[in-house]
Amino acid sequence: MTAYLDYAGLGKLRQPAVTAMRDALVDVLPHGSAEIGRIFPARRRARALAADLLACSTDEIALVTNTSTGLHLVADGLDWRPGDEVVVFDRDFPANVHPWRARGARLVWVPMRDGGYRLEDVEAAIGPATRLVAVSHVNFATGFRIDLDAVCALAHRAGALVSVDAVQSLGVLPLSMADTPVDFLAAGAHKWLCGPVGTGIFFCRREHLPRLRLPGGWFGFQGANDMLTKGAGHFRYDLSPLPTAARAEGGMYDVLGMVGLAETLAEVSEVGIAAIADRVRRLTQRLCAGLRNAGCAISASTEDDAWSGIVGFSHPAVESVALATELVASGIHVSHPDGLVRAAPHYWTGEAEVDALVAAITLRVH
Repeated sequence: MTAYLDYAGLGKLRQPAVTAMRDALVDVLPHGSAEIGRIFPARRRARALAADLLACSTDEIALVTNTSTGLHLVADGLDWRPGDEVVVFDRDFPANVHPWRARGARLVWVPMRDGGYRLEDVEAAIGPATRLVAVSHVNFATGFRIDLDAVCALAHRAGALVSVDAVQSLGVLPLSMADTPVDFLAAGAHKWLCGPVGTGIFFCRREHLPRLRLPGGWFGFQGANDMLTKGAGHFRYDLSPLPTAARAEGGMYDVLGMVGLAETLAEVSEVGIAAIADRVRRLTQRLCAGLRNAGCAISASTEDDAWSGIVGFSHPAVESVALATELVASGIHVSHPDGLVRAAPHYWTGEAEVDALVAAITLRVH
């Protein structure tokens, strides 16, 4: 492979996670309950690191399997009323539309314009019946990044909640729950966090925990483990649900995935999200300049207030799916969602990989 530029599709599992997961698979899991206690702390570590990344409390974090699971915790957990409306966004990823449709809410659409969304359109979509605004921080195809602070201000002014699909930003762009007052957030860890497939993060602001009917497996109750660790007299069914988001995590979980997730989150913390964003910004600027010189059209604004790690583009001389297919066949891994070629470099991407993509396109179209 000459270049890997598809972190928006699937991140490359980082070596610290590979090593830790391999060690657990070889040295722990083959020994069953005799050794598994060695890796149980990984989930607690992952939760703490996720809370640190989002600048929130560990009580507000649940570790889930993917973005869809997290969004469904909100859609299935709220007490919907007849006539409730949910503001959704044209050409958003289906995972952020289907959950609200399934609950019977009336969907009010914000149109996409020039690859992005305008705040005046968001404001126009919010009305007296708006219960929730379901927004993606970054559009999966064009790469447009919306101003979440402004969206929250518009929604909260109308008494509406804000639920964010952050799968295309968490791990590459700074996002603080202490500064940006979103109510709910979900993000799979398999893209920009470069974590194991089947792991993810869900955030629920503390004051909303009582209003969500979160599913609770047997381990979602206070003192659930006492019957296994404290001897006779602790086997009870009348336990209170955990007062934290973790009550949604249920019973036995992917312990191997948690080992890997903890390592990937630790690496992001060590490098620093600001440093990651700064490097990716420079890489995408380099990429956009080269693509424009090759005659490509960039699908969305790349200004400071709208850029992301995703660069969606097209060229008038060649169909996008065909171009992306040719690039992948040549060893330059990109993708082609929604009729665009999508390139998504990360902190660990080399300048030579970006230049290889530009050179291949230049050669193809000239």
